[in-house]
Amino acid sequence: MKTVQATRRRLMLTAAGAMMLPALPLGQAIAQGRGDTVRLLVGYPPGGATDVIARALQTPLSEALGKTVIVENKPGASGTLAIRQIESSAPDEDVYGVYLTLSLLGSVLNGEVPDLSRITPISQLYEQYTVTAVNPAVAGLENVHSIHDLIAVAKAKDGQLSYTSSSVGSTGHLTMEWLCNLAGVRMQHIAYKGGAPAVVDVLGGHVGVIVTDTTVIGPHIQSGKVRAIAVNYPSRVSEFQNIPTITEQGFKELSATPWATLVGPPNMEKGRADSMAAALQKVLSDPKLVARMRELTVFAKPSTPEQARELMERDLRLWRKVIDDNKITA
Repeated sequence: MKTVQATRRRLMLTAAGAMMLPALPLGQAIAQGRGDTVRLLVGYPPGGATDVIARALQTPLSEALGKTVIVENKPGASGTLAIRQIESSAPDEDVYGVYLTLSLLGSVLNGEVPDLSRITPISQLYEQYTVTAVNPAVAGLENVHSIHDLIAVAKAKDGQLSYTSSSVGSTGHLTMEWLCNLAGVRMQHIAYKGGAPAVVDVLGGHVGVIVTDTTVIGPHIQSGKVRAIAVNYPSRVSEFQNIPTITEQGFKELSATPWATLVGPPNMEKGRADSMAAALQKVLSDPKLVARMRELTVFAKPSTPEQARELMERDLRLWRKVIDDNKITA
């Protein structure tokens, strides 16, 4: 039971305003909405990478907030079912959601422009990289070792070279379309529902090129069955240190990466958003959690609410232009 002194102190901190929050111990930060439970909504099924990461955050975030964090799976519509529930929640409800780039793009592909005023960005959680890889056993790709080699083959085949990604509108799909626009070439996208079936057909030689994250393709790069020719990330990554980035190969425009942010209900008080962001900053700085996230091929990337909003608004503009320019639909 809270003492009278503790209650008085909490009220004094609330009155002090959001400007003082960064200097406050997390346990004394402004009250986090109603009750003693925080709901964390994940728009994907249990067992997937997003769910695993959310559950890895569950215990340390509970400790940082002094409340019980419950993870709830609300799969469907590229994660947007969970986001819709956040959008309809009251500003003081302790309900948050994991918002992926995929959810943002899914709405655009369906002819909807996400209204980011209907949520409150709290913090970026992580970012991810993708790789561009080829099956060297496919005719014409034997000597492809770089993005420029791939562009040369694409020019020679004049629209007949095909590639795949995890799905229509994935960042892998859009990155390749953007690359083709910049290089002045055409390639044919072969759509699959998920990275696993796409990788199967690349290994079988039915499709020669793939752009995806390394969750499924990584072991086949390590074995040499496929050849990675670019890492789509601002810097080289330790597990594929010998593979140059797409930026190093002359395409610095292609710097956008898949990400996840934590968002809350619309019109949250700034103090509450700052307090949650501070808790995540602490949680995502833990070396053990950072290492666990790296095992899942993502980089912990906490931020301020303002930085999270800027990221979401920027990438919405960027990817929407790519989708519109190439007339891509779901």
